[in-house]
Amino acid sequence: MPDYSKELNAEQYAAVEQTEGPLLVLAGAGTGKTRVITYRIAHLINNFGVAPQNILAVTFTNKAAGEMKERILKLVDRRDSDIWIGTFHSICLRLLRRDGHLIDLGAGFGILDQDDRLSVVRDIVKGLNIDVKKYPPKQYMWRISNFKNTRAYVDELNPGTDPFYMMDEVFKLYQQKLREQNFIDFDDMLALTIRMFRRNPEIVQYYRNMFRYILVDEYQDTNDIQFLFLNILSDENGNICVVGDDDQSIYGWRGADIRNILEFDSVYPTAKIVRLVENYRSRPVILSAANELIRNNSMRKGKDLKAFREEGGMVQVMPVSNETSEAEFVVNNIRDYIDKGVPADEIAVLYRTNAQSRNFEVFLNRLNLSYKVIGGISFYQRKEIKDILSYLRLYDNPYDSVSFTRSVKAPPRGVGEMAVDSITAYASEEGINLVEACKRFLPQMRGAQRKGMEPYLMIFEELSVTPKISDMVKLVINMTDYEAFIKRYEDEHEAEKRIENINELYNAAVMFEQALPDGNITDFLAATAITTSVDEADSAPAVKLMTIHSAKGLEFENVFLTGLENGLFPLQGSLDDPAQLEEERRLCYVGVTRAKQNLHMTYATTRMVYGNRMPQRRSTFLDEMGIVGMKAAVQPRRTVPGYIKEERKAAVSAKEVNGIKSGSKVFHEKFGEGMVVAIAGTGDTANADVFFKTTGLKKIRIGFLRLV
Repeated sequence: MPDYSKELNAEQYAAVEQTEGPLLVLAGAGTGKTRVITYRIAHLINNFGVAPQNILAVTFTNKAAGEMKERILKLVDRRDSDIWIGTFHSICLRLLRRDGHLIDLGAGFGILDQDDRLSVVRDIVKGLNIDVKKYPPKQYMWRISNFKNTRAYVDELNPGTDPFYMMDEVFKLYQQKLREQNFIDFDDMLALTIRMFRRNPEIVQYYRNMFRYILVDEYQDTNDIQFLFLNILSDENGNICVVGDDDQSIYGWRGADIRNILEFDSVYPTAKIVRLVENYRSRPVILSAANELIRNNSMRKGKDLKAFREEGGMVQVMPVSNETSEAEFVVNNIRDYIDKGVPADEIAVLYRTNAQSRNFEVFLNRLNLSYKVIGGISFYQRKEIKDILSYLRLYDNPYDSVSFTRSVKAPPRGVGEMAVDSITAYASEEGINLVEACKRFLPQMRGAQRKGMEPYLMIFEELSVTPKISDMVKLVINMTDYEAFIKRYEDEHEAEKRIENINELYNAAVMFEQALPDGNITDFLAATAITTSVDEADSAPAVKLMTIHSAKGLEFENVFLTGLENGLFPLQGSLDDPAQLEEERRLCYVGVTRAKQNLHMTYATTRMVYGNRMPQRRSTFLDEMGIVGMKAAVQPRRTVPGYIKEERKAAVSAKEVNGIKSGSKVFHEKFGEGMVVAIAGTGDTANADVFFKTTGLKKIRIGFLRLV
C-alpha cells in the first residue's frame, strides 16, 4: 500500500485520508488542489480497493478532465482507469444516453449546436411574424438558455414570468421543434438528467450505489442546477468531496453561486472542512498583499495563504500619467526582463476588460516583441472593430470588395447575397469602384433593399466632408447605429464588452491624431494593419495578454496587473453594490496570486473615456493591500519581508462642481441614468458631458442633474 503522507503536506494528506462522508477542501491559490484530487482517487483505488467505476470526478473543462486523468494514470494501474471523469455536461450526456428513455428521449437523440439552434429560433420568429429588429432571434435564444438553467425548467414549467414579447409562444414552438427532430440542446443536458432523477427514484438509488465517491473541482464556480445535480446524487451523508476556493469565485455574472461553497457545511451537516493554505507558487511579499486584500471581504470562510518559497521577489505599484504611459512602462519592463533571459512565456499582462489590450499590443509591436492574446482575439481582429473599420477601408479604397461585402451587412440592412454579388460583378465589368456601382444600382432596387442602401451610401457622402479621423470613426458608429445593433443581438454582458471595444477604437483614433497631427485615414488604417499582422497561431514563446478572468488557473514568474483605478477596477457599477464589489475584490485577488516572483501594478491618473481625457482615482484595492499614502508607500500596514515599492508621480484631482464630479453616476429626468465624463464652467451654469445608457453622450446643464 502506497504511503502518500510522504508525498503530500499535512493538510493535503488530511484531505486525501478523509474518505468517508462530506468533505469541503478550501484550496487556496497555488496550494495543490489538483494534486489532492488525483491522490485522493489513487488512495481510494490503491489503498481501499474501491472500483474505478464507483468514482465520479467532475471538472469544469474537458482539458482539465484530460489532465486529471493523465495524472491519475501515473498513480494507478492503467487497468483501473474506468473512472467517470468529465464536465457536468459530458457526464449528464452519458447518463441520458443510458437512461434517456425514462423521460421519453428517443434513442440516438441529437445535440443541437449553437448555429443550428439560432436557425431554429429564426424560423420560429419569422413564422410568428415577429419584428426581428425589435425582437431579435438571438435575444430569444439567450433567454431560452437562461431559463433552461433554472429549477422552473427542471419542474417542467414555461417561462411565463419572462416579459419579453411572445416569449412563451417562442419557447413552446422551440421545444416542439426539438421533440419533432429528436434533439436536445446544450442546456437540456443537466436539467433533463435532474428531471429523470426526480421522476425515477429507483434510478437515483442505482447511481448513488454506483457513484460511492464523488469529487468536484472548482466548486466555487457551480450554479444552482449543478448543485442540485450533485446533491441528488450524493444525499446529505454521501461521500462527496468538493474542492474549491471561495476567495476565487469570480463568475457570478454568468450564474455561479458563491453560496454553494459558503453554505456547504449547512447543506451537509456532518461535513468536515480542510483548509489548504501552503502556497507553492508565490513569494511571501506577494501573498502578504493578497491576504491583506481579501480580508476585506465578508462573504468568505476565511484563510491566510502561507508561502512555501523563501523571501525575495517584488511588489511594485506604479502611478502613470495615462494609458499610453502605462503601456510604455509595462512594455519597457517586459523588454528588460527578456533581455535578462526571462522566457517570454513567464510574463503576463492582465487587465479588467478586453478593450485595454490595444495599447499594450501597439507598444509590443513597436519593440517587435512576440505576444499572444489569451481568451480572446487581438483588438483589431474583433468583429465589432473590423465592422467599423470596413467602412473606413472602403472609403479609403472604394475598390476593396472584402470591405464592401462586410460593411454592407454590418449591421444587416436588407441587402442580400444576390444583390452584393450583382453589384460586385457590375463594378468589375464597368471598371468602376464599388461605391459608384452601388449608386448606379440604387434606381433598380425596391423596398427593403433600397431603404437599406440609401443610408449606407449617405455614410460615404458624410465621410468625404469629415476631415478628422476620430470624427470619421464616430460618424460610422453613429450613422450605422452600431451600439443599438449590438444591444439587439447580444446579451447584456457581451453587448457591454463590445461597446467598450468600439469606444476604445474612438480613443485610438483620438490618440493617433495627437501623436501624428499630419496623419490621414490611410496612415491610421496602415497602423491598424500592422497591429493585426502578428501571427498569433505561432507556437513560439510569447508574452501573454489576457483579462484576469482568462488568467484563472495560470501562473507566471512576472505579472503586470494594470488599470487599477476606481471605475475601471473595480468597475463603476460595483462601487455602490457590496456583493458586486466583493466579486471584483476576488477578481483582483486572482490577479495578484498569478504572480510567482514579481508583481507590478499600475494605475493611470488620467484615462481616455469616450474621447475625453478624464482624471482617475487609484483603486481602493491598492489601499486595502496595505499600500497606503505617500509616506507609508514603501511598506504595507504590517511589516513583511520582501520588497514592496510604490513609485510616485503627481496625481490629477477630479474637478468637482456642486458635488458632481467626473466619473459620478447621475440621473436626468428625460435621459435616465448616466456617467459624467467631463465638466466645463463653474457653479450652476456649469455644463457636464454625460454618457447616458440609452442615448449616448449629451451636454447637460449641471442644475438638471442629480447624483445617484
